Amino acid sequence: MDLDKLLEISNQCIHNEPPVCTASCPVHMEVIAFVSEIEKGEFEKAYKLMESRLPLTRLLGKICDHPCENVCSRNGAGGSIRISELEKAVIELGYKPPKKSIPMPKKKGSVAVVGGGLSGLCAAIDLNKKGYQVTIYEKTDRLGGRIWNYEGSVLHKDMIEAELEQIEKSGIKINFGTEVTKDILKEFMGKFDALYLGTGEWSTHDQPDPVTFQVDELPLFIGGKLSGCEDSVILSASSGKRAAVSIDRYITKSSMTASREREGVYKTLLDYSVKDVVSVLPAEKESEIYSGAEAQKEAGRCLKCQCNECIKACSHMQKFDITPNAYIRSISHNERIILGTHFANKMINSCTECGLCKVQCPVGIGMQDIIHETRKSMVERGKMPLSAHDFALKDMQFSMSEDCSFVRKQPDKEQSKSLFYYPVLAFSQYARGLYKGSGKTGYLFYPGCQLSATHAKYIGELYKHLVGVIKEREAENDVGLYLGCCGAPADWAGRQDLMQENVNKIKDVWEDMGQPVFILACTSCMSVFEKYMPMIQTVSLWEVLDHYGLPEVDIKQGKRILNIHDACTARYHGGIHESIRNIAKTLGYKIEELDYSREKAKCCGYGGLVSNANKEQAEAFVSDRISESSEDLLVYCAMCKDSLMRGNKRVYHILDIIYGNEIDDDTPQTILTLSDRHNNRRKLKADLLKEIWKEDQDMETGCDFKLIIPDDVMAVMDERFILTDDVWKVVDHSRKNNERFFQPDTCNYLARLRLGNVTYWVQYEEKENEIFVKQVYSHRMEILEE
Repeated sequence: MDLDKLLEISNQCIHNEPPVCTASCPVHMEVIAFVSEIEKGEFEKAYKLMESRLPLTRLLGKICDHPCENVCSRNGAGGSIRISELEKAVIELGYKPPKKSIPMPKKKGSVAVVGGGLSGLCAAIDLNKKGYQVTIYEKTDRLGGRIWNYEGSVLHKDMIEAELEQIEKSGIKINFGTEVTKDILKEFMGKFDALYLGTGEWSTHDQPDPVTFQVDELPLFIGGKLSGCEDSVILSASSGKRAAVSIDRYITKSSMTASREREGVYKTLLDYSVKDVVSVLPAEKESEIYSGAEAQKEAGRCLKCQCNECIKACSHMQKFDITPNAYIRSISHNERIILGTHFANKMINSCTECGLCKVQCPVGIGMQDIIHETRKSMVERGKMPLSAHDFALKDMQFSMSEDCSFVRKQPDKEQSKSLFYYPVLAFSQYARGLYKGSGKTGYLFYPGCQLSATHAKYIGELYKHLVGVIKEREAENDVGLYLGCCGAPADWAGRQDLMQENVNKIKDVWEDMGQPVFILACTSCMSVFEKYMPMIQTVSLWEVLDHYGLPEVDIKQGKRILNIHDACTARYHGGIHESIRNIAKTLGYKIEELDYSREKAKCCGYGGLVSNANKEQAEAFVSDRISESSEDLLVYCAMCKDSLMRGNKRVYHILDIIYGNEIDDDTPQTILTLSDRHNNRRKLKADLLKEIWKEDQDMETGCDFKLIIPDDVMAVMDERFILTDDVWKVVDHSRKNNERFFQPDTCNYLARLRLGNVTYWVQYEEKENEIFVKQVYSHRMEILEE
């Protein structure tokens, strides 16, 4: 994992990019922080923020020409924030007379400032703070220059005098009535380490550098009107401050140009949209200056412009209150230094890897690949918590085991001879498809592990339909069937060893079957095939049904409106989006789109195995997603359906409406238990082999007892990822080996058995051949006995 490259990506994040108001302010007033303090009624804090950016604060705050207001994002939704009025209010409400301070020794060098006007004073103040001995030469008998033009109309004389008096008290030397000529300027170049010229008018037209304000290589720096600031008060002040930076660098022999791209006015990368912002008019003032309440109200109109596009769309970033740049730095810190912590690991395993953040990001930063690489690194370094993805990985291996997985070619006429009699041959597309069998497997239907677990009743009928409609148009291509798992859990868990093992199995099947096209029902399968097996051609089941036609069943024409929840793994598959909508339309449904749909689809909370690693986070994804929907949801991913149903939302899988199994609104929808899913996969294999290929599959458990598990215990088992199979094994082992504790007070038995890396405990009551399970729990602690 290239951590240096990772940090470069972090630096591209524009979450902390200044808003257009700050970027357009020549002295970079921190407007968001400023108005936030006002909104809270913290006027003293707001004044200190002004003071940190604005020299001569009480003067400039009242006469600033405020270019920030011209570009304010709020302008398009009620009118710009009245920063000028807010600054005036803060000066009145937040100013406190400065405390007496001891002047710091001036040891860095000497600077002459020619001209005691606005830019000259700003340069002098900043250089004085930096530790230089500053001397101002002013040809009149007072400081301030054009500031005095505002006396009476905006500024009171006593306020001007009070502010300028602070300059004299700060330790800056002032020479009044001193006109500096061209010859004297040359003399000063030998006397002072640097000079600043801010006289407004000058006999020659020296052209200063637009970035450094330096004239050629001389120790001479020019600002104010002489540098082209014209009549802008705030630009003139900015030029003095920027020239002070250059003078400091010049004297200390530092780079004059490094890291100065964003001095003065610049273009920010933040393009804040007000598309969905409610228009709010500016607060009115009852007197000349905003009152405290009026200022708070006006400050509250500020949009606090900041790039939060990914955060607004992502429950995960919201839950952990983290930005992409902070997230990436946390990962880098985790990798470089602390090498795995509980908090960091939990956060990393709470991302669904859905990719929405990249779609939302204006500069294209996505956490999906970063999180994935981090998980792989954690696995390689032994820092991935074993419990985070343990059940999902075991479930994947079960789906690929002999219990559930199989691959078969399309049955031939001999295997299906019982079908070829009137009237079946005359009316069945499936039978006609079998009759036309060529022996060449052109397509392999791959429904995926989750659809087989939750919607097993449709798999056989779908396969028969595919055989019929495809053979009708492509007589040379048979359709085979492959039950198994694509390996997505291993991919999400960062287990490249298991992922590659799974990929090799699928590729071997593909080669053995003559390299057929895979018909995929699951979009997670599709993303895995694209990522790990690009050599295998795939097509979506939904595109096939849209193109070749729907099954010939008694379809109930829907009259209702549905919202479609697109699978996040189908984000870039426009063909699938259209096919699902076409199918729904064919069945008589009207679709109302969600804001986050198609390429902007949100995750249901199942992706990335989040429901295994952090159930609370998974629930947040569900809540966020269903909050968008006012209608029942239509999905085409089996796990999307189960996840969203957990939020008490009525959800239909596309197959439910294709086969007319839409449940009445008054009938509760049920979520299958983990054990039901296991059993459905196992039973599906046996049923299909027997019905279609006439092969018998042994379904016996090998146990001589009946297991009875109450619903409340089953709910706990699901919460703890404990399967009925696990309970069978524990009880069977305890009975056959007499390894169990008897509890006389309850007449119950307590048995344990370690399966893999987990120890299971079962408390049960035994009545002849019936086992009544009372309690089940598990842990990873291994008990060693002498």
